[in-house]
Amino acid sequence: MAINVKCPKCGSTNVQLSNESKSHGCLWFILFGFFYLCWIMFKWMIGVMIFFCYDWWMAIIHKAQGKGHIWQARKWFSGKRKTYFCHDCKHNFKL
Repeated sequence: MAINVKCPKCGSTNVQLSNESKSHGCLWFILFGFFYLCWIMFKWMIGVMIFFCYDWWMAIIHKAQGKGHIWQARKWFSGKRKTYFCHDCKHNFKL
């Protein structure tokens, strides 16, 4: 990517992107697994609605205008959080 991220603490551009994913243990899944699966189904339904009602139409409009489109539904389907790490001051931050 061509985006230069600056550290909010020291202003350095020596920053590395780290993708983190959450994971839970067996006991958590036994206790809260049903609610988690309901949440995942609800989250996917919202993501599909965003894809059909917004992203698909905006992609067609942006294609006609000769612009690129950033898919918003991708954020719903991804289970990763973007965390940045500054190598100069050792500061972790999220954007």
